[in-house]
Amino acid sequence: MLLGALVGDIIGSPYERHNTKEKDFALITERTRFTDDSVMTMAVAHTLRKWKKGE
Repeated sequence: MLLGALVGDIIGSPYERHNTKEKDFALITERTRFTDDSVMTMAVAHTLRKWKKGE
């Protein structure tokens, strides 16, 4: 699930402000990048993992 969230965010990053309804679009472009959502997803996952271990 975590990988899917990150991949979806990165693939969707060029279309974040300029939505598309096309079903045939480029998955990787020169504007593809990780976003703040990717960073926050990783931070929450890291925190939950530490919490589960009891650290």
